Amino acid sequence: MQTLPVSSRLAQLRVRHMTLLNLIAEGGSLSKAAQALSLTQPAVTAMLQELESVLGVQLVERDRRGARLTAIGMATHVQLRQALNVLNGLESGLAMAPETHHLRVGVLTTAMLELVPDAVAKLRRDGPRTTFQFFENTVDSVVRGVLDGSLDCGIGRIGTGVLQSANSKRLKISQIQKAPLKIVGAPTHPLCELARVSLSTLQNQSWILLPHGTQSREAFDHAFIQQGLVPPLPVVESLSFYSNFHLASKTDLLTIAPAAALEHFAAANIVQALKITWPIGLSPIMFFCLKELSATRAISAFRQALLSQES
Repeated sequence: MQTLPVSSRLAQLRVRHMTLLNLIAEGGSLSKAAQALSLTQPAVTAMLQELESVLGVQLVERDRRGARLTAIGMATHVQLRQALNVLNGLESGLAMAPETHHLRVGVLTTAMLELVPDAVAKLRRDGPRTTFQFFENTVDSVVRGVLDGSLDCGIGRIGTGVLQSANSKRLKISQIQKAPLKIVGAPTHPLCELARVSLSTLQNQSWILLPHGTQSREAFDHAFIQQGLVPPLPVVESLSFYSNFHLASKTDLLTIAPAAALEHFAAANIVQALKITWPIGLSPIMFFCLKELSATRAISAFRQALLSQES
């Protein structure tokens, strides 16, 4: 007969096996151990035999006076009692630990400036207890992540293409924040001194632009096209507003950015907005998730925290 390895034999033990030696040591008999476990004495005898068979040693000696642990039984009792203490501590810790949620969030870079930090701060104050992973990416990538389940929710500007697609029926979408487009340059840029700037003037400037496929770039190009003008090509193409602002602050290059992204940098006098109202607006920032997940506690609380920033 093949002998099972020790790890496999130990896997056969149950918590009541581990408790048995403690009861025998305290009560001095199998009958008292049986009473404490609400079992018959033959059942307790069978348990002891199982335990001794698994460990391969004699743990208990019996005589007319009752039962007592052997020397190796006492050593085993100490180790099993330690294991029981660990299990009891784990049970107590789980009972006392607050419920914690985890969210994987795809997010538009500009939302990380104030909108998302303020919402996270609110959740830290008011709960529920939540941990986050944020993934900054284009909105198309974020939408795909939410649809395939690799993200729990997303924050970004959803274009009409997504809204008109069959996939939009799977999403619960909430408007969070409006963000008009701004034209930005270094505070020393000559156009920052003008009371009003025209598109034809901007056509001849040098630019830092976001890549094609972003709503900011589409709104930029379409504004020129509607006026019968050729959209300028960028000197630099970059998705990061942070990088774009710092590049603009050190050069004669202009860039584009939602108003929400501009506020802190303008206050620090790194860049300044030109005086022009962009003729094409950006879609508002949306919060979206799969409809079947929208009522889960963590997602619902995060959505409400985001919405509260606009109230």
